[in-house]
Amino acid sequence: MSRSAYTISMRDADKIRKHLDKLQEGSETAIKRTVSDIRTRAPGWVSKGVRQHYGVDTAGVKSASVRVEDNSGGRSIAGVSIRYRGRPLTLTHFSMSPKERPAKKKYTVSATIIKGQRKAMDRKTYIHSGLPFQRRGASRYPVDVVKTLSVPQMISGKAKETVEDILNENIEKRFENHVNQLLK
Repeated sequence: MSRSAYTISMRDADKIRKHLDKLQEGSETAIKRTVSDIRTRAPGWVSKGVRQHYGVDTAGVKSASVRVEDNSGGRSIAGVSIRYRGRPLTLTHFSMSPKERPAKKKYTVSATIIKGQRKAMDRKTYIHSGLPFQRRGASRYPVDVVKTLSVPQMISGKAKETVEDILNENIEKRFENHVNQLLK
């Protein structure tokens, strides 16, 4: 039985090694740049996803406090978390009508909280200084401002899958864009 040894040498091995080193350094840079993009662009992406399901205006979504944290030190996109805090919004953020108290005595306040579903409020609802109020009992007082959902409730509610899809799609696009820029 005969044995043979073969030696194979690769042309341009140094060039390939340098290219691979550049890829590794470039991927770290691309991740850092993508994390930076997430910090600035994610609130807009979340707003877009929420507005696909709810009749809330952009100002209503922006009124929530958003905090984008990078727990990975810029080494991983998976270490980025987006935290929303916010109060329940009034009907003014949901295409409320009428916007001001009309001259006639009897009117119905309505709003589009969920897209495509216009909802009329209780007959005890009235408008004062541009805000919707509602009496709690049969007497004149107590009166409360009519509030609906908060932005965190909307994000974790009907809009959850849409928001996740929009975030994943846009993060992927930004990462690809940074990788392509670094490989030029």
